[in-house]
Parts: sequence; C-alpha cells; structure tokens
Amino acid sequence: MDEHKDEYTRKELEGLLNEKLVNLKELEQIGKDSNYIHELGDIALIQLQLGLFRESERNYLLSLKHFQKQKDKLGQAAVYGVLGTLYYKMGYYQQSIKFYEDAFDIYYELKQIQEQITCLKGIGDSFIKLNQSDDACDILLECSAICSDNNDVSNLLDCLGNLIQIYEKKEDWDIVFELYKKSLEAFKELEDIKGIIVSYFNLGILKKRENDLYHSIIYFKKGTNNAIDSNYTELILKGLSYVGEILVYQGEMNEAKETYIKALSIAENIKEKNSILQIRILLNSLGLDEEEINKELTIYMHRRKN
Repeated sequence: MDEHKDEYTRKELEGLLNEKLVNLKELEQIGKDSNYIHELGDIALIQLQLGLFRESERNYLLSLKHFQKQKDKLGQAAVYGVLGTLYYKMGYYQQSIKFYEDAFDIYYELKQIQEQITCLKGIGDSFIKLNQSDDACDILLECSAICSDNNDVSNLLDCLGNLIQIYEKKEDWDIVFELYKKSLEAFKELEDIKGIIVSYFNLGILKKRENDLYHSIIYFKKGTNNAIDSNYTELILKGLSYVGEILVYQGEMNEAKETYIKALSIAENIKEKNSILQIRILLNSLGLDEEEINKELTIYMHRRKN
C-alpha cells in the first residue's frame, strides 16, 4: 500500500483489494514466502479498513502462524496489536485486551516504547467499554507514566482525557482537578493555545463547583486573556461570560456589567445572534433596559476607538 497516501475512498480501497488478491494468487505459485506474507498483511489491513472483519481476522491469523514459525517476535507483536484493534472494532473487548497484552509483552521485552504506549491505550479503551473503570485507570496511569518518562505529550493527553472522563463519572472532582492541571501543562508544552484556554476554563468550572469563586475567576480570566491574545473570538465570548457570571456571584455588578458589554460588542461585531440575545438577557437581569444597553455599548465602542 502507498504509505504516503493517508486516506483512500471506499471505492479506491475495494479496487486496491482486488488488485492485491490477484497479486497474492500469483505469489502463491512461487510459494508462501515473506513477499506472500507481506501482501497478505496488506490485504488484511484493507479488509480491516473496509469492515470485512472475518476475512481480515483469517488473514492476520495466517500471518501470525508464519511469524511464529519464523520465530519473528516483532512480526508476531505487530499482528497481535492489529488483532487487538480488530477485535475492539468488532466489540469483542476481552479478546482485544488479550491480544494487546500479548503484543505489549513482546514490545516490553524488546524495549519498543511507542508500541507499548499504543497497546496500553488499546487495553485502557477496552476496559472503558467493559465498564471496568478501576482496571482502565490502572492501565491508563501506567501508560501516562511511560508517556511522561519518554516525553510523549500527545499520547499523555489522550490518557489524561480518558482518565478525566472516568473520574468525572465517579464525581471524584479532586482527581479531575489534578488531571486538568496536568493537561494544562501538557498543552503548554505543545503550545496548543486552544487546549490551554479550554483547560483554564475547565479548572475555573471545577472551582466554581466548589464555590471557590476567588480561584474560579482567576482561571476564567487566564483562559480569556489567552483567547484575546490569540484572537479566538468564540472562546473570548465564552470566557467573558464565565467571568461575568462569577462577578455577579461576587456582587461586583458594575464590573459584571462592563464585562457583558465587552462581550456584547464582540458578539455584535461578528453578528453572533445567539450570543447577542443571551448577553442582552443577562444585562436585562442586571437591571438594564434595551435603551441603557445600547447607550453603554455606544460608550464602550467609543472608548475603544479612542
């Protein structure tokens, strides 16, 4: 298969599969050597992508026999791993775990770090599907540790994301808070501004849940400032709404009004109808009628121009 082409249409895959099945027949005449097995692996992968799971499974198991006979451990591990993926897609999560574990054992022995991470993520995903959250947490924490030790920030974020979902379901907010802090550090390392902003907002939401308004508004302001610096309008609006809400809870009505007017000017500028309506309703709830809102908006826009 062309490794430089990331995505094929279904029709292209079907055409490629037919070509490769013809090639396989020709290679079979020569003998079931490494070229034959390589082609068989390509066919199994295409079948997996097309959802032809039973055909794919049969061909991967044939490949596995070849690698076992050859005592090719890396070949065996690769097939175990892909069978883990295949059974996951089929919904056979226990089988998926078994094959990922078999692959992991070989990769661990051969010190193949990236492959170990892939296997652990696969095992964690299957445990989540089986609602075995404690087992999933153990595996994902192990995976997170390997990612941290090897500076694999992207996979670390995947693990943290899954852990956050598990602990949110358990409503263990202290752990969720710590996981969001770790996510924030990871996003900073990747210089992923959207990730940074959303992490700050999530930390603010958790602090608001605890009624810790002081820290909540700090996180919301940090997220909003990052959104302003990066000109992410949608996130600026979201951040200003969060900040305004906390200011209302703190009884800082003038500051809340100014924050909502700022948000309204942005929403008006980008013609975001839903936001305009919501912000105007919030300003009404602070005691401003439409005329006063428009007057405040004009003053704010005039100040900005000068």
